[in-house]
Amino acid sequence: MKEFLKKHYFAATAVGVSLLAILLVLAGWRFMNQYEEGVLEVCAEQQDAYVQLVLDQIYVRENRNDAAIIEEILGSLDASSNKYWTFSREETMLFVKDVTETNKYKGFTTATYYISDSAADFLKSLRLNSVTHERIEIEDRKYIASGVIFEYGGAEYRLCLLSNEEVFLDNNAFLGAKINISLCYGLAVALIVVGALLYAHRIGLLHADIAEKAGVTTELNASIAKLNERLLVKTTYDMRRTLFQESMLADFLARIESKGIAPVTFVILNCSNEGAFLDRAQVLLDRSVLRFRLMGEQAYTDSGVPGQLMLVFLNCSRTTAYENLRALLNVSVTLRVIREWEPKLGSITAFADELRSQNR
Repeated sequence: MKEFLKKHYFAATAVGVSLLAILLVLAGWRFMNQYEEGVLEVCAEQQDAYVQLVLDQIYVRENRNDAAIIEEILGSLDASSNKYWTFSREETMLFVKDVTETNKYKGFTTATYYISDSAADFLKSLRLNSVTHERIEIEDRKYIASGVIFEYGGAEYRLCLLSNEEVFLDNNAFLGAKINISLCYGLAVALIVVGALLYAHRIGLLHADIAEKAGVTTELNASIAKLNERLLVKTTYDMRRTLFQESMLADFLARIESKGIAPVTFVILNCSNEGAFLDRAQVLLDRSVLRFRLMGEQAYTDSGVPGQLMLVFLNCSRTTAYENLRALLNVSVTLRVIREWEPKLGSITAFADELRSQNR
């Protein structure tokens, strides 16, 4: 899973950011609805207060007949194309005041006017001398309705004020604020999405760059390791005039075996003059030929001292070793033994120990 995400980092981030953007848009839509609901509730409470004020004015009037109260009270009420009053006695609609409609009297019932279920339920929920409000719908138009029942001259009347919701929601000030909030929220979501995608793109480029550099580093490390190995071999073995003591032979053989160097040819010589032999050997022998003194731990300083030497030819067969060595053989340098070792013969150290023990 981690490898998949690293390989498809940008795509995974794009999917995640898209889901986040959808959630933020849905949340913003929900918050805006709550905002509108809050505004409508405040307007409804203000409308209730207006209806209560009208109701108080009705109660201070002197007793009059129905026609007089209708003409005097309702005739003075404000109305517009988005807000109008309705007035009914029992089930008879007495008056509807709206500048887009003619005044309607006693020609139909409240059931005829409040034709929707929500409007009918609102009308049934009205209480005596207590103003309430509901959200209703009449002929596909949504209204905030505030209403109350009051008694006058022994009869019950229903007084309602209806306001189209668009009056509040499309009000210039509110609409401007809503648009500004929506733009700010949309801009914030866009910045989050674009910023996240740019960041993911940048991270993807960095991952690709890191992967490329890691590959280059691996290749360089492999090359360096090979160079170090070659340098180690040269540093350890490329010594033309170096003559090692016999005690160091085991350590060299262990390194040779661990590095898988084969074949290896061992040569034991009798040498009456080490100095002269080494002078000639540094010219005629390959640098990878190791030289050991098989005369114990004594440190010789006289180049004319005779002794027994072991030459170790690396990556060299017995035949090739003899061809390289033949030019060095003379009266003072005689060959005692020459044998070739390969891994199938067992441990190189045991092979060399057996060789030395047989030729002392």
